[in-house]
Amino acid sequence: MDCLQFVNEVIDAKQDFLINTSKKIWDYAELPYKEYQSMELLCQILEEAGFSVVKNIAKIPTAFVATAKVGDTGFKMGFLGEYDALDALSQQAEETTKKPVEEGAPGHGCGHNLLGVGALGAALALKEYLEVNQEKEL
Repeated sequence: MDCLQFVNEVIDAKQDFLINTSKKIWDYAELPYKEYQSMELLCQILEEAGFSVVKNIAKIPTAFVATAKVGDTGFKMGFLGEYDALDALSQQAEETTKKPVEEGAPGHGCGHNLLGVGALGAALALKEYLEVNQEKEL
């Protein structure tokens, strides 16, 4: 099975989990540099998947790097995941008109809850692909 097909199958299998994770980050709606709950959730998931996590990168308390070593290929890949909300964009989910959860509160009108979880899904799927195919030439 080729890489793209494999990754698509992994993402499909994790779809409900990833959607629920995105919904949690949507609900947290934390401003930049204050996304502690979102960061902790993402780090916990990555650690449970076998990644080692280093927090407080570049003196930013909510920035982290997660690393997974698979075999001896030396293969390296990076993903950027944003998970911060924007000020005054509070919005009830699944509403097509402005309906804040709390007037003036932060919200994810920018979709960073999706970007962060998209990067998470990509990292999980790539790690799984490399584990299954570590003996094969990449």
